[in-house]
Amino acid sequence: MLMSTTQIIIYSLDLIGTSAFAFSGALRALDRRPDFIGVLTLAGITAIGGGMIRDGILGRQAAVLSDPVYMYVILASVVAIYLFPGSFWKRANLFNYFDAFGYGAFAGVAANIGVHLPGMNIFSIFILAVLTGCGGGVVRDVIINKPSLPLNDELYVIPVLFGATALYCVHYFQLCAPDCAELFGFLAAFFITTGMRLAAISFNLRLPRVGGESAQ
Repeated sequence: MLMSTTQIIIYSLDLIGTSAFAFSGALRALDRRPDFIGVLTLAGITAIGGGMIRDGILGRQAAVLSDPVYMYVILASVVAIYLFPGSFWKRANLFNYFDAFGYGAFAGVAANIGVHLPGMNIFSIFILAVLTGCGGGVVRDVIINKPSLPLNDELYVIPVLFGATALYCVHYFQLCAPDCAELFGFLAAFFITTGMRLAAISFNLRLPRVGGESAQ
């Protein structure tokens, strides 16, 4: 079945986001010195874990189970890191940038799915977007016993809430013509989420801790 231009753009960014999360998953675990299968496992969990959690909740078949391109993308990303680990190891901060890009793409995809489902409200869309964006990374961090980014005090969940809200408003308030609302809403969610994450990384933007800075 032929895809529309909007579907091609969303699909392409979803694949790029999958690659970005695969890179971030592998980079997050480099200091554990895993073998190839270990790197591939952690990259795969990061890249597809959130989407599979989302699809399991919605009772729909996960795209990765019917479209092998996702696995090819993950495999290619892992091969690149496995063959040239030194190049990536010297740039440890790349993890955050790959993570930001993948987070924006996955949050946009999830919010776009949610806004087209019957009976979904803005909070339902928030949940889908956060689960898709954070789910794989949280599972990865539990496996390698590292602090999970969503539980840190840096801006991580907040960007996806703004991005999902933008997508919801495009559809709810009909901010553009129906034939371009899906693409415009998705791009708004993607750029807002990714942009806020990159700003948080670049300028070390953080939320106040519970109980103030002195809280232990």
